[in-house]
This record gives sequence, C-alpha cells and structure tokens, in this order.
Amino acid sequence: MVNSQARPMIIDTDGGVDDALAIIMALNCEQIELKSVTVLAGNIDVHQAANNVLRVIDIVQPNQPPLVAKGCEKPLVRPPFNAAGIHGSDGLGELDQFKNADGSPCYPQLTMEPSSEDAVDVLLKAAQEYGSDLTIVALGPLTNIATALQRDRTTLQKVGRIVIMGGAVKVPGNISAAAEFNFFVDPDAAQMVMESGIPLTLVGLDVAMKAPLPRKDVENYAQKHPWPFGHATRTAVAQFIADCTGIYMAFYRDNEGFHGCYLHDPLAVGVAIDPSLVSTESVYMVVETEGKFTSGMSLADLRDRRDEATYPPNVEACLDVDTDRFLKLFYELI
Repeated sequence: MVNSQARPMIIDTDGGVDDALAIIMALNCEQIELKSVTVLAGNIDVHQAANNVLRVIDIVQPNQPPLVAKGCEKPLVRPPFNAAGIHGSDGLGELDQFKNADGSPCYPQLTMEPSSEDAVDVLLKAAQEYGSDLTIVALGPLTNIATALQRDRTTLQKVGRIVIMGGAVKVPGNISAAAEFNFFVDPDAAQMVMESGIPLTLVGLDVAMKAPLPRKDVENYAQKHPWPFGHATRTAVAQFIADCTGIYMAFYRDNEGFHGCYLHDPLAVGVAIDPSLVSTESVYMVVETEGKFTSGMSLADLRDRRDEATYPPNVEACLDVDTDRFLKLFYELI
C-alpha cells in the first residue's frame, strides 16, 4: 500500500547500471510514490533503456508499478553518444551471459512493454496534475526535460523541483577534462534547463564521487539483510545487482584502481528523498554548448562580486555529502 503522505516523483533515465540501482531505491521508499519513469537515449538507445527499466520493475515486483514511457531518441542538436563500453552493450552488464544450471537464461525475454504514451507528454501531464508537489529526478541527459520546456514551458514550470544528476562545480569532468557525461551528451538541453526558472538541485561529480560502492559489499550484502519489499525475493534482487554491476565495476577497477563503482544516480534519488544529506550553495550556472574543448562544461559563477541582478542564482549545487548517512539510506532501500 502506498503511503498517503508519499510525495509524487518521476525519474527520467537513460537506463544504465547506476540508474537501475536508483530506481530500486525509489521503488522501495515509502516516502515517495514513483508515478512514472520516463526514458531517453544516453548510456544506451532509448528502446534498450526502456527495456532495462522494465527489467528492474519485473525483478523488484513493486505493489504499484510505475508507468514507463519512451522519449527522445537523440540529443537536441548533436549526434548520439553512448556509454555502452562502461555499462555493457545492453546497459545492464550484458545480462544475456548469465545462465541457469539447465542452460536457460537467468533473465528471459520480458513480456512487459512500455506505455504507448510519449515521455514528454507524461512529464507535462504530471506537472499539470501534481504541480509543486512533484519532484523530477533526472538521471541522464536532459533532452526529455528540455523538449518538455519547448513544448509547454509554462506547464513544466509548475513542478516543485528537478534534481539533476549532472555537471561538476569545483572538480573536473569525467567524459572530458571539463564535462560530466550527461551534460556532455546534450549540452544544449542542459543549458535550456538552466534557463528554465524551475528550482534545480545539481547532484554533480563534486558529491557523486564521494559515494562509493565496493564490489565486496555487493557480494556480501545479500547474506546480511532480508528483502522485505514487494513480492520479490531477496535472492533475486541481490543476484540482479551483483550481475548487472560486474562490467560497470570492472571499468572502475581497470581505470581508477577501485573495484566497485560510484553511486551517481542513487545519490540523486537519495537527495530527492532527504535533501539534508548534502550541503549546497546557490550559484549561477551556465552550460557551455560550443567550446571545442569545453563542450558540456557546467560553469558556476563563484565570484564574490558577481552582479546578482544580472546573474541570479539558478541552481542549488551540491558540494558535499554525508557519505555515511547516504550509504545507510542506500543499503536500507536496496
């Protein structure tokens, strides 16, 4: 049963590994009601991303599954750019490789399908219905949200807040020296959202890289905690998490010497659930859309003498996180 006091939420996602962990958190949190999951291209193509969201829902078996709707297939202006080399060609760690003892697939083809509704329409309908009570958590490029602004800016501006996993304020990028992946994929969309006038919270690399998940924790956690949510068994969910994170964690092991991963998207959901997990600073931010070396860079004006009348703060940027409290919440919900 959904808590009558639960806050409505939409997750907008590009369907990768940490997206899956974030969706599991949201499905299991009594404080929020995940109304819909809108999907777009980013880590992988939009069709596979939608399939991955349905896979998560099928495994978790929530009492009230959210609607899943497909949206933008490519960035506003630029050609598609994906992260299949990090998340696996399916976006979930090559799940086809896992077989049961009899040779049958551990993850058979799904019978569930996404809604026929367009994701952008879903966002706008929710904004109209829930208004300032609605939080949108954006885990991928901001193409769907920017397209919603183009289609009906006034309606989208009714939402209470958009929590964005993206950008960086005082640290380098990850896909380039200047840019974080989501903003790099569609900088034009990111800049449009910065100019939207909607309350924005930026959960960027400043805090995302302070939320580690070691491989050993994934392998050990299922043995220590029961699975009390929905109709799923703890074994099924724990095994899925172990399986889908393998390639993702191997990337960090091989490239950063850390056998685990960082909980970028789960942290964004965590901040939406409990904003006190992070310390923030109100900043004026723009996103570079044209630079040869800086495309996708999130530039925060940190000057003491900034003219706030000309450059008013438009983002609450997360600069630090209570890692222990966040990880406690994460483990409680997955």
